[in-house]
Amino acid sequence: MMSFRTLLLSGLLASFVPFGTACYAEEEAPAPEYPDVGYAPQYYDGYVVYYDDVGHPYYYANGAVFWVPPSSPFYVGLVGHWRRFGPGYHRWYAHYGYRYRGYRRHYR
Repeated sequence: MMSFRTLLLSGLLASFVPFGTACYAEEEAPAPEYPDVGYAPQYYDGYVVYYDDVGHPYYYANGAVFWVPPSSPFYVGLVGHWRRFGPGYHRWYAHYGYRYRGYRRHYR
């Protein structure tokens, strides 16, 4: 038979169960795809990447333009993406690009 102390401790611990950290998986929305223009944007630090007329990558944060530095390990890949998908980027930018200025995708 359980002692009063054990029973009291069990009841006390059980009362804290609802206050424990609840773990749940929040599914991130998939990256937007735009089949009508054949392009899906790239991200840098969660921000949508835009390109100037010669393919230099930049992004918008807090209403300002930030250029991806050439020293970034992602720079070469972003420029290569623009070279490969430039026509699709221009169609995407014309139809959707302005909507994502300053948008930041959060990762867990």
